Amino acid sequence: MIIHGDSLEELRALEDESIDAVVTDPPYGLGNTSPAQVTECLKAWSSGQTWTPKGRGFMGKSWDAWVPPPELWREVFRVLKHGGHALVFASSRTQDLMSISLRLAGFEVRDTLQWLYGSGFPKSHNVSKAIDGMYGAEPIVIGTEIRYNEPSGIVKVNQGEKTKIKRKLTAPATEQVEQWRGWGTALKPAYEPCILVRKPLSGSVAQNVLTHGCGGVNIDACRIDTDEVRVQGAQQSTGATNMGGSREGGKVYDKGRWPANVILDEEAALALDEQTQQNTSRFFYCPKANKAEREEGLITDEARANIHPTVKPIALMRYLCRLITPPNGTILDPFTGSGSTLCAAALEGFNPIGIEREAEYVEIARARLAYWSGGVHVQESPLREEQPDTTEPKEIQLSLF
Repeated sequence: MIIHGDSLEELRALEDESIDAVVTDPPYGLGNTSPAQVTECLKAWSSGQTWTPKGRGFMGKSWDAWVPPPELWREVFRVLKHGGHALVFASSRTQDLMSISLRLAGFEVRDTLQWLYGSGFPKSHNVSKAIDGMYGAEPIVIGTEIRYNEPSGIVKVNQGEKTKIKRKLTAPATEQVEQWRGWGTALKPAYEPCILVRKPLSGSVAQNVLTHGCGGVNIDACRIDTDEVRVQGAQQSTGATNMGGSREGGKVYDKGRWPANVILDEEAALALDEQTQQNTSRFFYCPKANKAEREEGLITDEARANIHPTVKPIALMRYLCRLITPPNGTILDPFTGSGSTLCAAALEGFNPIGIEREAEYVEIARARLAYWSGGVHVQESPLREEQPDTTEPKEIQLSLF
């Protein structure tokens, strides 16, 4: 079920303790997070007041000006059963604000998962080029190059899943920049945190699970397949129980590795393998959503059928749904977007409920949910046929220093 409306308003219509789990990718709040703004926000939040952010966030969207406030998470808290878990994605820049907002709503922060990926693109300000600009000097063009598989932020020509771009290679024009060659202002983004929180238990874990059907995480359903021999009950030097890796004592345990709070995509997995000389099968692996996955079930004449800017992969959301939801449970996503959580929940046999404010995303989410839940088959609902693009790649400047 997808509800079109404001999350705070629509949550108030849901019954108390009617939800088993929450898996959501809310606004990250990538707006003006200056110390003054943060101080003003926290003063209001800590006194129970509503605070309205100024400005806009990611891609100029007003809904991304700040992370969701405690009053919204209090409604999520109210509809969640005792012991119920929520997995909430956040940005590395504003994860602290997201955690504070969740804590002020009453949630216990249990852990933070990290989804590592290798395809991020640094949004860095070139210091030497900025100094050139301050003096009014034009960078010196020293050559050009053509690259493929560049991030979507600078895509000029689409070629299926590949992209092609022609770059101008430039060097600084003023002597004053000599000592600042190679300096920037940002690192390459390579992970997204996902905060694991829980509504406090009613009694012990055992009592809560038996009474409310929530309280634990489904370890066995999320174990990582491996061919390695492991044992259960072997004692390490610390005295902790070793659930994998040791080959001495105990009983052979063949259900797979214990799920970790790290998730990898293909590039991150390969990089980790090269650096550690170990197999990444010890972690759950999930690549970013490709074009086919994002747009299956959608029909449009536009170049992009799914226009949502931040589409999570369904395999990742299936894993997260499976981790915290009891059998036949109801999963809530109060920030549905293009519907990846709902598609994942349906594929896992759970009952999905989504809320989305933006009408354009609601229609996309409904079509995707119909497709992934079996309502529409891809042969009956083909994507717009891609035509080859023979346009010459446009040029952008790239400073080497």
